[in-house]
Amino acid sequence: MKNLHFGAGNIGRGFIGELLNKSGYHVTFVDINEEVVENLKNRDTYKIKVLDNKVEEVIIDNFYGLNIATEKEKLVEYVGNVELITTSIGPNVLPIIAKDIAAGLSKKYKDNNTKFLDIVACENMIEGSNFLKNEIFKNLSSEEISFVEKYVGFPNSAVDRIVPAQKHDDVLLVEVEKFCEWVVEVDKIKVQANKNIQGVNYVKDLNPFIERKLFTVNTGHAALSYIASYKGINLVSDAAQAEEVRESFIKVLEETSALLVAKWNFDTEDMDKYRKKTIKRFENKLIVDNVARICRTPIRKLGENERFIKPIKECIERNLEFENLAKTCAYILKFKAEDDEQALKLQNLLAKKSVKETIKEITNFDNEQFLNIIETTYKNL
Repeated sequence: MKNLHFGAGNIGRGFIGELLNKSGYHVTFVDINEEVVENLKNRDTYKIKVLDNKVEEVIIDNFYGLNIATEKEKLVEYVGNVELITTSIGPNVLPIIAKDIAAGLSKKYKDNNTKFLDIVACENMIEGSNFLKNEIFKNLSSEEISFVEKYVGFPNSAVDRIVPAQKHDDVLLVEVEKFCEWVVEVDKIKVQANKNIQGVNYVKDLNPFIERKLFTVNTGHAALSYIASYKGINLVSDAAQAEEVRESFIKVLEETSALLVAKWNFDTEDMDKYRKKTIKRFENKLIVDNVARICRTPIRKLGENERFIKPIKECIERNLEFENLAKTCAYILKFKAEDDEQALKLQNLLAKKSVKETIKEITNFDNEQFLNIIETTYKNL
């Protein structure tokens, strides 16, 4: 089985590449980083360090590298010769690579290559594969689109693994946490063998798992970090064990857990285990992660469909507790970083407008109880 993976960064090599390697796939990484690509071309193995109670080393082989900037023709050929295409490049880059994938699919159509193919976006976004499909289709004719819809699957997926910012002398070495979760929509898969990747959880409905991750891992990570930043704690692992932070962010996760159980009918005991496992992940001292990294782009994180406002709205709809989620929004307003454009914009807004006006403008949400909690908390900080 052959895979073409866009993004030879830490997630690509240290997560998706590892699981595909374990399942016997030959992985060709596509990237623009010349040094990384040349190492992938010329080396037989690279190393993953799994950071748990102790460090475990995993050796990866059976891979290759392609430079997306200089090897376009090869890339077009590869699209028609693999059974699986995956991505871990960031949502903003998907429209760019869509043109390259479309060129390969166009050739596949012209060659009448009816070999089935699956394309899976492994991004931190909802319905990433659908988004990528729509971007690809912008570059295809109606005849090509009909062909692709018949022979190419676009199953959506959800991914979760903490890979901290890192730099090593060995450009291919990557450090990751032990926990990983890759959930894929099974009914949209075209290639039977792609239903048997080790470590993948295949489900009919992906939405509960996407929201469980978003409202637990992403919400928890951010809540922990904004509270810690305000209190002068720099590392995630230190913050997760500091009582003045821990108590607050655990209350946030209790609120989101109650919402997830009510909305998706998750088993209460299973949800409790998932929440506690998430907290343990944040406590891992071998994962050296700075809260400032997670606090970046505060305006985006206060978006109406993001990790705080979306669960708050849904808690209000269901008459569930949301006070601690709302209080965390006050900590976000307190975040300051001279090198973060959104943090600067946020502070400029607060200098001109009231807390309530600022929150209403950013979140597009004007529930009075929600606004009062944030205003009171902000003034008391």
